[in-house]
Amino acid sequence: MAISNEAISRMVESSMDGEYNHHSIDQFCKTYPDLTEAEAYEGQALRVKRMEEKGFRVVGYKLGGTSLAKQKQLQSTIYAKNGLAVKTTNVVYGRLMDYMMLSPDADLNFSEVLHPKVEPELAFIMKEDLCGKYITAPDVMNATEWVAPAFEIIDSRFHDFIIGSRYDAIVDNTSSARFKLGQGRKSPRELNLATIGMCLKHNGENIGFGAGAAVMGHPARAVADLVSALYKEGMGLKAGDIILSGAITPSTPAKPGDEFRADFGGLGYVELKIASNS
Repeated sequence: MAISNEAISRMVESSMDGEYNHHSIDQFCKTYPDLTEAEAYEGQALRVKRMEEKGFRVVGYKLGGTSLAKQKQLQSTIYAKNGLAVKTTNVVYGRLMDYMMLSPDADLNFSEVLHPKVEPELAFIMKEDLCGKYITAPDVMNATEWVAPAFEIIDSRFHDFIIGSRYDAIVDNTSSARFKLGQGRKSPRELNLATIGMCLKHNGENIGFGAGAAVMGHPARAVADLVSALYKEGMGLKAGDIILSGAITPSTPAKPGDEFRADFGGLGYVELKIASNS
């Protein structure tokens, strides 16, 4: 049975209220177990529309579930306490809004989030529009102006970061909260994005290692999949869009006082400090 527009609106209102008033919410799948992927993205689009009505704007997209490490982690996270387990191997996307972007010298204010987790990623900054049904990784590389090291800070609005289903996550804008780009920029043709290494440090301790190939064999493939998914909705990427291609390693919970650094070799690094509640 199709979910009504009123039900989709209620889910969106709940997600937005949780984000802005900093409180967790119930899983949608408990009330709407028949929610479909198409309806979930309809909800996400409505959420973005309402954000735009508040004066915010879309600056790009983020991808989720693009690496095996994240798929395994999500399998334990996307599990409703009522016993509903969900397949998590499909890639999902969310929108990045301008208020989510942290400046190069900014800390993450812990009072603005619920239970944040930090993910090291490669960001693509587009130099031209890209739209189409059969987009390839080389197409993405040709349309990209720069790649940069990045941190995404995800923050599901659901209780204890337990997401009822991938469709719940989609309505909740795929747990998007904040992101930060490192100051390093290079043309994608200057680097081998599959073999580029990444070392993640948490409070000075090495906690994760990976390479660009962790993301679908090559992170540009993830972006190509995004373009194909957007094409189905009559959309595409625009020049200037920022695309977070997905976590190379599992996400790491963050608390006030924590410091993170991800080194990407010749591409540079990105740093993030979690500020105490203000």
